[in-house]
Amino acid sequence: MTPAGVPFSPILDGGGEAIDHPHLARLYNYWDDKRAGRAMPTRNDIDPMEIRSLLPHIALIDVEENPQRYRYRLVGTGLITVLGQELTGKYLDQTPMLFRRFAGNAYGEVLAKKTPTYTVFDTYIPMIRSVRYKRLLLPLSPDGEKVNMVAAGFFPF
Repeated sequence: MTPAGVPFSPILDGGGEAIDHPHLARLYNYWDDKRAGRAMPTRNDIDPMEIRSLLPHIALIDVEENPQRYRYRLVGTGLITVLGQELTGKYLDQTPMLFRRFAGNAYGEVLAKKTPTYTVFDTYIPMIRSVRYKRLLLPLSPDGEKVNMVAAGFFPF
């Protein structure tokens, strides 16, 4: 348990690292509770009011098919600061190339594995800026099989 009483939860996807950020651990635990024994919860299982304090750091990404595209349905205000731009309503292919490359691969991994992924980014992009954040991607599914949305939590450090 953390001092705040939030247990840290490992991502059980065959070797993912433990979530070492208390707010992302809380988000993972919330997602895990909402799936209630299923592979993934549905979007309707998620009640924003139950995780109100996390909302500035959460994004909901729609997964569209034919062609496969990712659309940012909701982007929290804290993420706008991390990302440096407003993405709500935009498609991933409308974002800067560097962001698109990292995010597209990560979303594709969540769709393929149908499990959460947790990543720590601590890198410097020459002549741009230092990029330091922790990211948790959580799949949502209407039927437990097909991922139709990704819930994402981002926290800079």
